[in-house]
Amino acid sequence: MFFALSKIIDFILLPICWIFILLLISYSAKSQKIRNRSLLSVLFILTLFSNRWLVNRLYTIYEQAPISLSKNESYTWGIVLGGGMVRPNDDGSDKINVGETADRFIQPILLYKTGKIKKILITGGNTSIGKIKLDKGHETNDVKQLMIAMGVKPKDIYIETKARNTRENAIYSAQLLKKYLNTEEILLITSAMHMPRSILCFEKVGFKVKAYPVDKKGSFNELGIIDLITPSDYYLARTSQLIREISGLLIYKAMGYC
Repeated sequence: MFFALSKIIDFILLPICWIFILLLISYSAKSQKIRNRSLLSVLFILTLFSNRWLVNRLYTIYEQAPISLSKNESYTWGIVLGGGMVRPNDDGSDKINVGETADRFIQPILLYKTGKIKKILITGGNTSIGKIKLDKGHETNDVKQLMIAMGVKPKDIYIETKARNTRENAIYSAQLLKKYLNTEEILLITSAMHMPRSILCFEKVGFKVKAYPVDKKGSFNELGIIDLITPSDYYLARTSQLIREISGLLIYKAMGYC
């Protein structure tokens, strides 16, 4: 029930939904004052949330800062959280298409090859909700195959395919790695934006966590004048992702999940 409700909330929190609602209000309102305010609100949302400079700054404030492991630092387990690492293949071929968060599995491979982690657990399952939300991918298994193809030994890769959200990632990972709870640090690997919520969820179920953020989206790169003033649908989408993540953290705290 919580999973289905969380996806409905995700939908409501999308700025593009606010824009559609405001345009609908503007179209149907009898009052010119209300129509004007609705249109001004649309303009405000589009201008603010599609601004590259502002969105970058918001990400750099919220994202967990990247780290480098010391020369002699190593861990038995690296736990990789699924979500967006590969894209579903609908052309009938056996090709695996990498997704926007592919850094989540690329960095663990590098850590494994340099001896920083000895075993990898990939956690994430199917996220379908009946006909409401369809997930036809097999991300966890696909990522395992990619890791093997890139040199990770099959015996060192473990998969968990039931988790549908961050809380379940933590719960099911804890069930698989019971003897490591409260005894040895695990290296938690997920997107920098997703890391604050992930740390709290994994600590909640008893893990000692060392965070290893990847897939960092925020940037302090200097921008030209055109970049500062040009609206971008790409950054509007980025804003949506950040709003959903922050809302998810707040909801999880309210529910006692982290």
